[in-house]
Amino acid sequence: MSVKTITRVAAASALLGIAVLNPSVAQAKDPPTLSGPVTLSACPGTGLTVDGTGSVGAAVTHYTMNITNAAANNQYDFRARFSYVPTGSTTRVFSKARDVLVTTDATGAAGYIGDIAVNGSGVRIYRLDVVDVTSPLDFLAYTSDGVAGCD
Repeated sequence: MSVKTITRVAAASALLGIAVLNPSVAQAKDPPTLSGPVTLSACPGTGLTVDGTGSVGAAVTHYTMNITNAAANNQYDFRARFSYVPTGSTTRVFSKARDVLVTTDATGAAGYIGDIAVNGSGVRIYRLDVVDVTSPLDFLAYTSDGVAGCD
């Protein structure tokens, strides 16, 4: 290969590496907005067999999540992924609401009601996740992104 070709390949590899290491570059820039009832798919390999439920309200900033038959007396982090346009900007930014830790009851049930408050407008909730924070690597337990979204 010529030096020019090697340089091009190296530059392309470096750009790809940056995109992979920087989630804000790699993520979809216009994911579909959730609205109404939402299924929280139980992720494979977690031992969970019953999907959770959720909803995103008409006000768009309000959401709920409920799980059943999860690990009893276990802590989960209920999260909403969303985007909005900050005040004074025209560029949409992406963020993740990490809410309070929720502990399941003796039957493995828990629920959460959340509201997203931002200094901006155009909030769009595009994903709801429940993370098992007691697992060694904070495994994703449920997601509104379907089983394929269990990363």
